Amino acid sequence: VDYSITTLETSNTSDRSFWDQRQKRVIHNITTDWNDVKRRTPHALFIPTEYSKQEDIVSNLTKFAVIHTTPTVMWFDKSRVAQLAFPKYRTIHAVLFIDMALGHERSKLPSSTNHVQNGWPENLAHSPETERLLLDQQRAIEMFYNAALQYRSHHKDDDVVFLIVPSSETRILTTFGVDLWTPLDEALFGGVEEMKSKSSEDGIDHSTTCRSESSPMMPIMVVTDASERIGKQTRRYYICSDDIFAPSDAMFEHGGAMKSFIDEVLDDTAVQFVRSEQRQLKTEHIATKSNVTVVTGNTFQSLVMEREEEHTMLLMKQSTCGHCKRFSIFWNEFQTIIQALNWSSVINVCKIDVSKNDVPHPQIDALDLPSVYYFPAGSKETPIEMTPKYDKDSIDAQYQYDEGLSWVTSGYDVVEWMMKQGKLDLELLISLDANKANSIEEDKQYNKHN
Repeated sequence: VDYSITTLETSNTSDRSFWDQRQKRVIHNITTDWNDVKRRTPHALFIPTEYSKQEDIVSNLTKFAVIHTTPTVMWFDKSRVAQLAFPKYRTIHAVLFIDMALGHERSKLPSSTNHVQNGWPENLAHSPETERLLLDQQRAIEMFYNAALQYRSHHKDDDVVFLIVPSSETRILTTFGVDLWTPLDEALFGGVEEMKSKSSEDGIDHSTTCRSESSPMMPIMVVTDASERIGKQTRRYYICSDDIFAPSDAMFEHGGAMKSFIDEVLDDTAVQFVRSEQRQLKTEHIATKSNVTVVTGNTFQSLVMEREEEHTMLLMKQSTCGHCKRFSIFWNEFQTIIQALNWSSVINVCKIDVSKNDVPHPQIDALDLPSVYYFPAGSKETPIEMTPKYDKDSIDAQYQYDEGLSWVTSGYDVVEWMMKQGKLDLELLISLDANKANSIEEDKQYNKHN
C-alpha cells in the first residue's frame, strides 16, 4: 500500500500559530495492488501525538491504525491479541474474566470417592448446577458485547479496550488482581484457619476482591484506567458476578449492569479498589520501633489526608528494594530529629510499602523507589515530591543525571529540604523547641534540689 501525507491547510489566520506547532495531516491518495478499489473520503484524521522535527510518523501511524481497526470486543490470545490489547498507548481496559473450567466453583470436596468413566467424582460431573453456571458465562459475554457496542456508539473517539479473558490465562488474572487460587486451596485442603493465621502473620490480605461462599467467583469484570497517569498507579474497579446479573437501569440489550458500571468508572463516580495490608491492631495508628507511622492503603485517608493541620512526610518503599533499605536508615534518623526538636505535633513522619498497598492519590508517582512526598498542612491535595538538588527547569537540567534520592546522606538533609519548601511556620517550630529546652532545664533543677 502506498500513501502520501499532506498538511491540512486552513484559511483562518488565527489558527496558523497552532498549525505551526502541531500540524494536522490527512492521509489520502491510497492505492493498492487491486485496480478496482475506489478512492474514498477518509473516515478519520491522523494527528501525531507529539510534534517535532524528528517526529516518528510510522510509530504514530501504527498507533492510529491499531486504535481504529481493532475489533470492538477481543478474545484474549497471547500470540495475536496481546500486542493489540496492551500497547503502552492504550491505557483504559474493560476486561471480562469468564470461567472455562467450572470445577473450582464447588466450595467443598465431595465426600464420595466413587468415580465415573471420565475420572471425575459423580457430583462434579455434568449437572443442572453446572449447566446454570455455563449459561451465566454465556449471558455475561452477551451483556459485555452489548455494553461495548453501546459505549463505542456514543464515544467513537475514545479508546477503551474491551477484552474477554478465560480463566486459563493465569498471568493475566494475576496482573488484574483476580485470585482464584485461595478459594481453591481452601476447598481442596480445608485450610481456612491456616490461611487466616498466615494472613495475620505477614500482614497481607490474601482474600480476593469478589469472594462469596454463596456465589461463583466468575464472571467478574475489571476496568483499569491509567490515562494521564504515566508512572502512577493504575486505578482499578471491579464488578462481581452477583452485581453483574443484578437489576439495572440499562436493558440487557444495551449492556445492563456492565454498561452502567463502565459509565460510572469513566465519569469518576465509581468506588476505586484500593489494595491494602490488613493489620490486626486495636488502633489505626501504627508505628515502628523508630516511631515512623506505617500507612496502608485503607489508612492513607485518615493518617495523611484528613490531618489537615499537620505536615506529613511520606516515604514510599518496597520491602525487596535495596536502595529503600539504605534510605530507611536516613528516614529513621529524620524521625529521631523531629522527636528531639519536639516537632512531632507539627510534622508527621510516615512510610508505606507500595508492593502491598495502593496510594489513592492522583498526584503520587510510584514508579521510582524510594520516593518521598511532602503533604503540607492545608494543601494535602498538592503534595511536593522530594527531587534532586538541581533545578529541573534550568537550562542545564537536561544534562544533569537524575540521581533520585541518592544525594540524601543523613536525616538532616531531609530537614533542610523540607525547610526550603517554605511551608513551615518557623516561629512555631522554634517555640516548640524552646519549650522542650525549658522543660528539660526545669527537670534538671528539680532533680538537683531533690
